[in-house]
Amino acid sequence: MAILNATPDSFYDGNPQNTTAGLLARAEQFIQEGADVLDIGGESTRPGSDPVDEVTERARVIPLIQLLHKEWPGLPLSLDTTKLSIAEEGLKNGVQIINDVSGNPSPDLFKLIKKFNARLVLMHTRGTPKNMQQNTAYQDVVREVKDFLSEKISQALTAGLCKGQLIIDPGFGFAKTRAQNYLLLKNLRELKSLEVPLLVALSRKSFLSTPNDTPKDRLPQTLAANLLALQQGADILRVHDVKDTRKMLQFYQETEQSNA
Repeated sequence: MAILNATPDSFYDGNPQNTTAGLLARAEQFIQEGADVLDIGGESTRPGSDPVDEVTERARVIPLIQLLHKEWPGLPLSLDTTKLSIAEEGLKNGVQIINDVSGNPSPDLFKLIKKFNARLVLMHTRGTPKNMQQNTAYQDVVREVKDFLSEKISQALTAGLCKGQLIIDPGFGFAKTRAQNYLLLKNLRELKSLEVPLLVALSRKSFLSTPNDTPKDRLPQTLAANLLALQQGADILRVHDVKDTRKMLQFYQETEQSNA
């Protein structure tokens, strides 16, 4: 899953000079490099970020989605949004996955996913991007994340969705300390018993940092973390670096096949 941010302020690839032409060119590059899904976002959710109003987010993502769907009609599109109206408009324009990072999907969102026979990413977090790093008190982070996601799956099933429509995301970097992120990564396999596909979004996040680095310096750690996630059963890797991730994935798959 390639990250396509139509934002001026995302922590790694936000660009105040983002243009439709530039985003389409980036999408084409991701596709050529082997992306299976494009995840389009119009609101940064980095720690401390402020919310974006509906009008601004719509203007950033809906025209782009329309163009992407027209140019590559067979390519699955995911929309990273917490706003019901934006989700609905995206689904009407060819989006197949809603990536909801709110941690609190509404009954109306479940109804919308059912209406369009779409898929929904359920992510663990606490609070909002503005205050989430003040909400990191856990007794057992792995168990509590698992219990949280289990409850969200139950809510979705009660609303009429099936497990085939659901994807879970443990929310790396969302309301978690560095140590908690590491512990969760080492124990990802615990989430496989929930029996829905597991998405991990580790790419270049701050808990992978080394002293005095920037997100641009974190590719080696990102690839290593994604390899650990694969070994723990991750099904979907959400990444900024498609080409390098595809190379790593191919190597991992070859080594796995040689052990068969």
